Amino acid sequence: MTAEPVDSPDAPPRPPEPEPPWREPRILRAWAAAELGIACLAVATIFLSVLWQVISRYVPALNWQGVSELANYSLIVLTFIMVGYLIGNNGHIVIQIIDYAVKGRALTVVKVISAACTAVICALMVWEAWELILAYPDRRTAALEIPLWILYTLPLAGFLSGAVRAIVRIFLAGRPDGFFDAAEAR
Repeated sequence: MTAEPVDSPDAPPRPPEPEPPWREPRILRAWAAAELGIACLAVATIFLSVLWQVISRYVPALNWQGVSELANYSLIVLTFIMVGYLIGNNGHIVIQIIDYAVKGRALTVVKVISAACTAVICALMVWEAWELILAYPDRRTAALEIPLWILYTLPLAGFLSGAVRAIVRIFLAGRPDGFFDAAEAR
């Protein structure tokens, strides 16, 4: 059995233990997994829809006008559903020149202000999506006859997720931001 080394009075002080990396609560990780799942489904739908369009140019019997609409709406779904995931994982577009020029508490203040602005903008977008759902309960898309309120729920969910994650980032502003790695394993 070995004893822990005891610091002698002449030894330099040990550096403080680094904080363990912050881990999202389970509910946010599950929500992120759902967002990624929907995004993967949207990418696969876009790929298959475009492939269908290419094939239907050579086989006119396969021509279907709904496939173009499916690809377009899948791109919209992909865009809006990933808002919260990217905000929560520091994968959104940022201007990092301020991060390099400002240090210490000033950087924390900049991060808090930035996250607060993001949360307010996302909350306003949630409100607007909700108003669109209420304004057009009976309208449908042209080819696929999808109710528009269903399509408007996706921006609502994405921006709601973005608002929640931006609020979480306000409270984590004092911690260093992690590097966004799209290929990370969850």
